[in-house]
This record gives sequence, structure tokens and C-alpha cells, in this order.
Amino acid sequence: MQNVKMFRRMFATVLFLTLFAGVLIPTNACDTWVAMQDATADGSVILGKNSDRPPMEAQPLVHFSRMTHKKGEMDKCTYIKIPQVPVTYENIGSKIWWTYGYEMGMNEYGVAIGNEAVWSKEPYQWNNGLLGMDLLRLGLERGKTAYEAMHVIIDLLEKYGQSGDCEYKGEWGKANYHNSFIIADPHVAWVLETAGKYWAAKKITHGVYSISNMYTIEHDWDEAHPKLVEHAIKMGWCKSEEDFNFARDYGDYWTKNSPNAGDMQIRRNESYKTLKKYYGRITPEIMMKALNRNVHEGTVVEPRWGAAETFWATIDMQDNAHSPYHSAASIVAHLRSWMPPLLRQVYWSSFSNPGVNVFKPFYFHGPKVPSNYAKGTSNYSSSSPWWWANRVKLLCNLNYRALAPTARAIFDLTEEWEMQRQRVYEAKALKLINEGKEDAAVKVIQKFIDENCARVEKEYKMLNKTLPDILKTAGIKYVYIDYLKSWAPKKGVPLPIR
Repeated sequence: MQNVKMFRRMFATVLFLTLFAGVLIPTNACDTWVAMQDATADGSVILGKNSDRPPMEAQPLVHFSRMTHKKGEMDKCTYIKIPQVPVTYENIGSKIWWTYGYEMGMNEYGVAIGNEAVWSKEPYQWNNGLLGMDLLRLGLERGKTAYEAMHVIIDLLEKYGQSGDCEYKGEWGKANYHNSFIIADPHVAWVLETAGKYWAAKKITHGVYSISNMYTIEHDWDEAHPKLVEHAIKMGWCKSEEDFNFARDYGDYWTKNSPNAGDMQIRRNESYKTLKKYYGRITPEIMMKALNRNVHEGTVVEPRWGAAETFWATIDMQDNAHSPYHSAASIVAHLRSWMPPLLRQVYWSSFSNPGVNVFKPFYFHGPKVPSNYAKGTSNYSSSSPWWWANRVKLLCNLNYRALAPTARAIFDLTEEWEMQRQRVYEAKALKLINEGKEDAAVKVIQKFIDENCARVEKEYKMLNKTLPDILKTAGIKYVYIDYLKSWAPKKGVPLPIR
């Protein structure tokens, strides 16, 4: 018995050090997908992403106006400074609280971007280049089309390189990776996959596409680094140009210490299969329900006791002792080429795990995201909307079967209400635009945003109060309770656990 206790203490110590003491952790996170005009119900382009990050790391929503900059001004990114451009475009982004860049975002021209971590055989830089999240934001600030934003990213990548640490120093661990992106606008999308300063890009004009944490481009790229193949042959990764396969030759998934490619392939297969299932019928609502909230229901890896107690990485990522990341924020970007600029692009945003949270729509060219949506750090705050959502998620985890249906029932009605009213408010705004009353149209859309956010705030405050009361009767039933107990007190999260 003494040996058993000693082993348990040793195991707990190793787990703690692995998670928190600066070890390089292969992160297993994020999924991005896109449906082109022929695949959607209304002929739009729709991009979605779940951003997976450490469980107590806030990912607020920020909104920056179009800005002009002085000559010689520098742009302070997460680890380095780079020369600023004369004009940066209006953008909304899901911003990890301590970084410069975004996990996903959209700009005033309807360019939307999501990125993924991928692992390559190329060397990793440490803190002397641009994070993938920095590159994403810079693409939005400087690109008017998907193609232009992609080449902003490529040019910066080749000049400065991509660099970690992508986790907060002294808090989570150390993690470094290279990046893949889906970059869409109302007309076209590009898949950009990178390995160090090397890259391959594929143009998407029809159908559907998805990426996860592994390379997807093999032989069928449309543009690439001029020495992509030559470098692989020189490194001995392939024998010839005919033998070259970008995903196979640059990807690092096959050695003992590589990330688990199986988890990643399962998620990519699931997202792609789901997109094809709804081909021709895809709407923002379907994307939210079938993809952002996907936990492999009806598959051989369906969670045994509920989404929060899965043993596999899911598209709606759940954190636990085996997978220390969760879906911290989500986007559904609805890009409608036929609409005037005010209504052309709609940014549907959800905080924390989308499975027990709610999407809200935001617009550009006048309307604003509420300023308090930018609040939040790694410590609990009752004034942060991100933390309202994340505490609901944590409460639901304590008895998912009892509590999650309550949250879902409330938020399903809210999303239905938002979408019904969206049609009414957009029709009013469009009429005003056609009459030359742009300012009045902006006020109509701002009223729509404000009413949505006011309703959601009331519902979050209600759920944060009532879910603990339900737990008193239902009881705590969570297989990973010890894992949660190690986090909540450190971050000041008020949960009914001891």
C-alpha cells in the first residue's frame, strides 16, 4: 500500500511538471472549415472555426476601427516589432488576452481567417518571430481579399519567421508549432499550410474543405515556396520531384515523440464528412450545430457519459487530464457578396465551449462590439463576458447530463430568436441603405446587436446563479473532478467543489 501511495504521488508530480513546468507540450487543438457558394443554402461563403486553448485562458472579442499610421511607426506584435503600414483595416478578432494576434477574425472587406497548429520537420524559432496568431491578425489588417491577405502572411513569414512560445510564460507550459490557415472572402478561399518559412497554398472555389492539426495539401497546390521541393530533396525527405508529397515529407507525425496524428485525423475526417453531408444546404445555423458543437455523436468514438467526459479529442474540444485544451471561442463567418458593405459580412461569435454557449452576430462599417467583450485574463472575473460563458461550461462539466440540456435549451431559443430578428433588422437596414440613409441603417443594426447582447447577459447571469442550485439536487458526476479541482482554486473560479 505504501508503494502504491508513493507511485500515485510520483505520477501526480510528473503530470504537474508536464503541464506546468515549461516542458514542450505538443498541443492538440483547433479545427477550421469552409463551405463555398455551391455548398451553402444561400450562395454565400461560410467559414467556421473552434479555437482550442488552455482551459482558464480568456479569449475576449476585440474590435478595432480602420486606422491610419504615421511614417516610421512600428507595430508591436507578441514578441517582436515590425514596421507598420499606412492604413490598417477595421477588424474583429478572437484575441487571447496576452497575445497581439487572433485565433480567428474578420475584416471590413469580408476576409475571414482561421488557423491551426501543425508540426513539421523544419526547425522551430523561439520568441524571435511572429506567432501564427500574429500573422492572422496582420493578414486581416492589411489584406482586402483572401489572396492579398494570404500573401501578406507569406511575405511576413518569409521575412520574420514564425515563432513560439504560444502559451503564457510560467502558467501553462511551453508549446511551439507551425501554422496552417483557411483564408476566405465572399468569393474564394485559400488553404495556406506552412513549415518554417516554406509553404504551399491551394485555391478553393467550390465544394467544402477543412483542416485540423495536420497537413492536408499533398500534390495539389496552386502556389508554393519556390524551393519547396528542392529543399525536401536536399534534406532527404523524398527522392525526387515525382516522389514529393508535401504533407508526408514536411509533416512530423511519425516519430515516437510526435503529436498523436490519429486524434487529428479523426477530427479532420469528421469535419469534412459533416460538411459533405450537408452540401448544398449549409447555413450558419447548421454549421453551429453540426460542426462547432460536434463531439463525434453517432460515431465509434462518441463520448461514453457526455461531451465533457470524452476520451478523444473532439471538434468541440473538451479539456481533461489527457487533453489540456478546450474550445475557448468559436466563429461562424457568413460572407455574402451581394450585400452592401454594412451587411456583407456577419461575424457570429461564441465564447468558451460552443456546446453549452451561444453565438451572437456582429457587423462592420459602423456598428460596434460591446467594449466589455474585450475583458478577461486567466483569472476569473465576474465582469468578463468570456468568464460568464466559461463558468457556465465548467458548471455543466460537473454533471453534463443534468446541466448541459438546461443551458442548451435556453441558448437554442436565443439563437433562433436572433436569426428570426436578423431577417427583420437587415431588411430594415437594407431599405434605409437603398434610400441613401446609411447612418440610420447603422443605428438599426447597432440596436439589433445591443438587444442580443443584453438578452445574452441576462441569461448568463441567470445560469451562473441557477446551475449551482441544480447541482445541489443532481449531484456532481464528473470523472475528471480531480483535474478540475487543481485548476479552479488557482484561478479564483467559484465552483461548488472542494
